[in-house]
Amino acid sequence: MWHRQLLVAIGCAAVAGLATGLVGGGIAVALRGTKYGLWAGDGDYAWILYWVNKMAAHQPVPDYYPPLYLDLLRVLSSWTGQPPVYVVKPVQLVGTALFGPAAYLAWRLVLRPGWALGIGLVAAFPFIEPVKPYTQVTLVVLMPVLIALLRRIRRADTASLAGVAWCGVRYGAALGVLFLLYSGWFVWGALGVLVAFVVLAPWRRAAGRVVLLSGSAVAVFLALTWRYVRGLVDPSGGINDPYFYFDTDTDPAYFGMWRNDRPGAIVASLWPPPAEWAGVGLFTIALAVGLGAALWLGWRRTPVVVVGLFAASAWFLRMYLAGQAYATGTVRLYPRTTMVLLYCTLILAGFAVKYAVEAVLARTRRVATGPGTDVVGRFAPAGIPVGLALIPLVFLFASAGSNWVDRYLPGAPNSYGSYATEAQNTPQLDGHCPRYATQCTPTRPG
Repeated sequence: MWHRQLLVAIGCAAVAGLATGLVGGGIAVALRGTKYGLWAGDGDYAWILYWVNKMAAHQPVPDYYPPLYLDLLRVLSSWTGQPPVYVVKPVQLVGTALFGPAAYLAWRLVLRPGWALGIGLVAAFPFIEPVKPYTQVTLVVLMPVLIALLRRIRRADTASLAGVAWCGVRYGAALGVLFLLYSGWFVWGALGVLVAFVVLAPWRRAAGRVVLLSGSAVAVFLALTWRYVRGLVDPSGGINDPYFYFDTDTDPAYFGMWRNDRPGAIVASLWPPPAEWAGVGLFTIALAVGLGAALWLGWRRTPVVVVGLFAASAWFLRMYLAGQAYATGTVRLYPRTTMVLLYCTLILAGFAVKYAVEAVLARTRRVATGPGTDVVGRFAPAGIPVGLALIPLVFLFASAGSNWVDRYLPGAPNSYGSYATEAQNTPQLDGHCPRYATQCTPTRPG
C-alpha cells in the first residue's frame, strides 16, 4: 500500500510542477532575445527598482512596501553582478514555474496529495502572475497555512506545552515571511481569521494552551515584521492607493473573473461580461452551488470556517472601500479583493466536492457491509492506476497553461501581451535593441 501512496505523491507533485512550468517556459519564449523581464522596468517596477538601487547604495527606502522582494532583487543583483533590472527576468521565470509546486506543497499541510492538487492548484491556477509572481504566491500559500494553524489551535488540548509553543513559533515565522512578501491579503482577511480563532479555539478544555500557541505565534510574527507594520499603518504609508483599475467603477459585487489592469480593449468595453441567468454567469452559479454544499456538508469543519470567514471579511471590507472610493479618491487596493473572493469560493467548491465524495463513499461502505453485500458492494470504488486518475487534471492544467502563455506573448497595448512587447522594444542598458525588437530605437549605434 505504501508504494501506491508514494506514486500518488510523486505523480501529483510532478503534475503541479509541469502545470506552471509550462507557463514559465512560455514566458521564457516571450522574452527570448532580451535581458529585460516583463514590463522592462516600467510601471510598478520603476519604483521597485529605484528602491532596490537605493538599498544597494545604503540609502533609506520607504518602509511601507513589502521588503522581502526588494531584498531578493538586491541580493541576487549583488551575487550575479547584474543590474537589478536584469535580475527581474530570472526571478519572474523561476517564480512563475514554482507557482504550482508552492501551491501544492502548501496545501499538503492540509490535504492528501490528490486533493491538494485537485483543490489547491485548481483554485490557484487563475491567479498566476508572471509580472510580479510574489503577490499571488503569497495568496495561494497563505490560505492553507492559516487552515493548518487554526486546525492546530483547535486541537491544542491534545498537545504538550512544548509542542504547542514550538507550533506557534513555526507558524508565526511562516506567516511573518508571507507578510513581508506581500501584506495585502492579511489586511482583507484579518477580521475573519480573528473570528475563526475565537470560534474554533477550545477555550473550555485548553485555554492556557491556546494562549501559549497563539501568543508565541504573534510574538514571532511581530518580531519579524514590526518595522514594516509600523510603516504600513502610517498615514503616509502604502494603504492610500489612488490607482483605479478598469473595473473599479463598474460593479463591486462581481468577482467571477480577474483581469488585472490589462483587460484588452474588447473586455474593457463590456464589463462585467454578459451572463446567462439574470446577469449571473453559469460559473458564478456553480460557485454558489459549491458554497452552499460546503456550508451544508462542512459548516463545522476547520477549512470551511476559516475560508468562509476570510472571504466574508474581504467582502465587507470590499463593499466599505468601494463606497468610500470617490469620497477619498483612493481605492486602497480594493480591486485585489476580487482575487481573494474568487480564490476562497473556488476552495469552498473544491471542499464541497471532497466532502460529498467522502459522504458517498462512507455510505457505500456501510451499505456494502450489510445485507445484499454481493449486490451493492460492486459499487464500492476500487483503486485505479495513478496515471489514469491524473489524466483529467493534466488536460485541465495544460489547457489553462496554454491560455496563459498565449496571453503573455507579445501583443497589443492594454493587454497582457503588452508586458512582453515593452520588454522586446526597450533599448537595453548598453544602448542596443533586443534581438527581436520591432519598434525599438537604439540609443547607441552599432
